[in-house]
Amino acid sequence: MSQNLIVLKTAQKYLIIILLFLEIVPKLQAQTITRGPYLQQLSNSGVIVHWRTNVATESVVKVYQSDSTQVTSVADSQLTTEHVVQISNLKPDTPYHYSVGTTAQTLASGKDFYFITGPPTGSARPINIWAMGDFGDESTKIYMETQKGIKDSYLKNRPAFTDLWLWLGDNAYCCGTQAQYQKQVFDFYGSSIFGNTSFSAVPGNHEYFASPTGRVDRKIPYFDIISVPTKGEMGGISSNEKAYYSYDYGNVHIIALDSDGYDDGKYRVYDEKSKQYQWLKKDLAANNAMWTIVMFHHPPYTKRSHDSDAEPELQYIREHLVPLFDQYKVDLVLTGHSHIYERSYLMKNHKGHSMSFNKDIHVVQDVNGRYDADAGSRPFINKNEGTIYCVVGSAGRLDWNGSHEVHPSSIYSNISIGGSLFLTVNGNRLDGRWICADNVERDHFSVFKNVNKRENFHVEYGSKVHLTSSWKGSHVWSNGNTKDSEIDYQALRAETVIVKDSLGFLEDDFVITVTPQPIISTDITESEVCPGQSVKASFNLQHTDFNKWNYVLELSDANGSFDTPTVLAKLNQNTVQFTLPDNLAEGPNYRVRVRPDADFFEEHPSQSFRFNKPAKGGFVGEKNIPFDTLVTLNLRFTGTAPYTYKLSNMPESVTESSDVSIKINPNQAATYVLESLSNACGNGKIDADNAKVSILAPLSVEDDNNMVFSIFPNPVSSDLMIENKTGKTIKTQLSLLDLSGKKVLNKTLMIEKREIISLEGIPAGNYILKLKTPSLKVSKKITKI
Repeated sequence: MSQNLIVLKTAQKYLIIILLFLEIVPKLQAQTITRGPYLQQLSNSGVIVHWRTNVATESVVKVYQSDSTQVTSVADSQLTTEHVVQISNLKPDTPYHYSVGTTAQTLASGKDFYFITGPPTGSARPINIWAMGDFGDESTKIYMETQKGIKDSYLKNRPAFTDLWLWLGDNAYCCGTQAQYQKQVFDFYGSSIFGNTSFSAVPGNHEYFASPTGRVDRKIPYFDIISVPTKGEMGGISSNEKAYYSYDYGNVHIIALDSDGYDDGKYRVYDEKSKQYQWLKKDLAANNAMWTIVMFHHPPYTKRSHDSDAEPELQYIREHLVPLFDQYKVDLVLTGHSHIYERSYLMKNHKGHSMSFNKDIHVVQDVNGRYDADAGSRPFINKNEGTIYCVVGSAGRLDWNGSHEVHPSSIYSNISIGGSLFLTVNGNRLDGRWICADNVERDHFSVFKNVNKRENFHVEYGSKVHLTSSWKGSHVWSNGNTKDSEIDYQALRAETVIVKDSLGFLEDDFVITVTPQPIISTDITESEVCPGQSVKASFNLQHTDFNKWNYVLELSDANGSFDTPTVLAKLNQNTVQFTLPDNLAEGPNYRVRVRPDADFFEEHPSQSFRFNKPAKGGFVGEKNIPFDTLVTLNLRFTGTAPYTYKLSNMPESVTESSDVSIKINPNQAATYVLESLSNACGNGKIDADNAKVSILAPLSVEDDNNMVFSIFPNPVSSDLMIENKTGKTIKTQLSLLDLSGKKVLNKTLMIEKREIISLEGIPAGNYILKLKTPSLKVSKKITKI
């Protein structure tokens, strides 16, 4: 093979590699998210994460706890641009962060991407819902400004976490195409909302404009965007249709209906032959949640944008669906379609023309529901029947048909500015706030169930009664508590405890009657007690059952006070033998009491008794005392006086004093021993280490006038000077003895002129210094200070 051919083939090989590299690298670099990620079907155990990429990739979602510990990772190796990943087996009511991407690359993560799993079914913890319809329209400036203002007002007013975002149809104009959803919804709201807020949606008529046959076959982009619980996996009856579904979230049951599409190509939701209508009846009948919210697009009651008197489909919904809502006591119906905000009375049984609406017949509670300080602004109280209808169709679009006629069922209606509805369900309370594009709240309402209750309690005196108000909100208790929704009340007398809300619309009454106050009395037989002595105590009960309580025997302080009692024993019968602890201070005013595990008994402790401490003692001071013509022996006693004691060679004595000094005149060495000690507790304890003292024999005469050495200073604190007065070097043996004769220092010195002897480390006291030379012995008493 020629050299040129080899070079050509090699070049071809590298060219192929380069071309492959140039083809692969852009694809790797081009992996970007073009939609999302966004959340669907948030439950108390999981969530579905959607996102779209510009090229087909595998799908990986990683979930983390708040401390960044990875909880789970779910991967799907199938290459796709439309990623849908189900996350399961999470804990309820728990915050998580997440990221999405591929096994090789994270495409989205950070502060926007989190969720909190739903509460357990039936939980009463607060649930925050954001509801809106008829948004996603950029065809006019006013629509775009309205949508932006509502987004901004949401971001300013959003709660710590929004559980659900409800879309009420006509979500992307004009026709619900993928491009319109992308630009006017997903790009517009962005990851700061979509990354952490799960939405549930219903289609409007504009969703179906995406296809000429959309209403019949339901093959429109909207259904490719959403994932909904069609199998009853979050509660509710299985619908097996993405167009309509239901689920439970805490104590709320949400039903989503398709009011524009056709079942079997011919039946709308209001047709009683439709599968959707039949499913709705079954779902409502099976529902046991405290709150029921139904959402769909077309309102049964509306004026000034669409007109429910003039449009047949709105009339049919009113005639066929409203009776179901009345029968099953639906609490709230949310719709759009009319580009206006309208809120109705709590109402029922109205199916006809608006002119037939009669407040006396159709309004369940004739209040405005605003629940504020304005006169007559009462909430809806003890809602048991009737429904509130809210049209929330001005979250982008804002249209007026020229009519000034407000539907007579409306408590509040506004066509001049757009807004969205913030809902909070907190136990048996539901609040709605309509916040507008200018960040002003223009309507609010509150609904309560099962409030204003009256309860009777007949309890034993002093027992704790747990009282819980029947609502969430402000509380003013008759005992002065203005902070808590529930209190523990100790029943010490018959009375009615009342709790009200701060505006006086709500009131619970708790009627409490009590038995007579229980009494407990304690007795002992002794008036004086010593350590180790067994003492018997007994107690008696009145107005209560012995077996109801646990008991302890308590000891007062020396002054008879039980402010800080000492527990001596636990009791399971009404008599007990006990001994007092040795470490008690002596005193004449001790008492005992038997105390139950309650603080409301009338208590009668025992009579006072005296606690005596056994005698202890010994000599204090030096154990070896230098001989003197007058010597003092010092004794110290503890325990209860008087003390009886005897020293050897002395008669027995009695003293009240704890410190005793005895003067003696020795004439020779002697030893004194404390032979006995006693008091009221019998024979005392003599300290063995201090049981005797010795008086030393007189010392030999010291040579203070020798002409050889000068010894100074005396007393000495640290350094002792020995000065040689002869002018010649003298070899000297030095010894320092304590008064017992023990050498504490011993050394040989060659003293020329002056020698310094360090006494550092030698205890203070009296010592004998001895100096010995070949021709001289010197003995001198030295005091170390």
